[in-house]
Amino acid sequence: MGHKNIIFTSLKESFSAIWKNKALFALLFVLQIVFFAVFSFINVVYQTRIMESAKAITEYLSRQQLDEPSVADNLLQQKSILGDDPLMISRNFSDIVRNFKFYLFYIFLLLIFFISMAWSITHRLIGKISFRLLIRVFLRNFIVLLFYLGLILGFFLSLLNISFIQMADDASKLFAKYIPFLIFSAILAYFMFVSLALAARTELKNIVQRTLMVGIRKIHYVLAVYSINILLLAISILSLFYFIEKNLFILLLSLLLMIFSFVFGRILMVKYTNS
Repeated sequence: MGHKNIIFTSLKESFSAIWKNKALFALLFVLQIVFFAVFSFINVVYQTRIMESAKAITEYLSRQQLDEPSVADNLLQQKSILGDDPLMISRNFSDIVRNFKFYLFYIFLLLIFFISMAWSITHRLIGKISFRLLIRVFLRNFIVLLFYLGLILGFFLSLLNISFIQMADDASKLFAKYIPFLIFSAILAYFMFVSLALAARTELKNIVQRTLMVGIRKIHYVLAVYSINILLLAISILSLFYFIEKNLFILLLSLLLMIFSFVFGRILMVKYTNS
């Protein structure tokens, strides 16, 4: 009963805060749209570069004669079975890895600045904090994100530090390494959002202790909040895909609901952790 009351109260107070602070909510809404626009731009730029390198490798390999007689003949003549420029594959693979690292770096910067700003404004919407405290909350968020996202990015980049030959030889082992990475990232993400929600009322030196207390002792409440956010996001995405070629109006509503789910999710999380 208490569990339901806390979640219901947090939902009610979240909608009340939105109603009382429409301008800040609109700002968060616009900021979320800007984030998606910049995120999409970075995706298009670097995915295009990566696809060009991948296409170059594919086209080069398609021109080679890799049937058994040709391979045997090349071996007898001490020629490379991968044609006149086998290093071309390695060069393009290195370009793919390099561009992917640049892509991750820019996404990392975007996430840190956007999330820090968005959560700071969310705290302002909920708590009517002063401008000075708003700056302090932004800096706390920034440091918290550097820690959590830095760990995730560092772990992920360590998995990419391989050559083309190593990837071809150990593809199954590489895939197996991603399983602990995904588990590690999910755990960090869980606690990261708890830390961000606590940033306005918790000093940086105490935020680890408070995060663990809320994240572990009240895990059922936190997971309930996450479930509501995920449900809203899932409904919007499913609706988006279903009506993408059927109804333009509902498609637009689905997009708005998806953006709303991100904004509302932060408000609900802050409201719950500070209740």
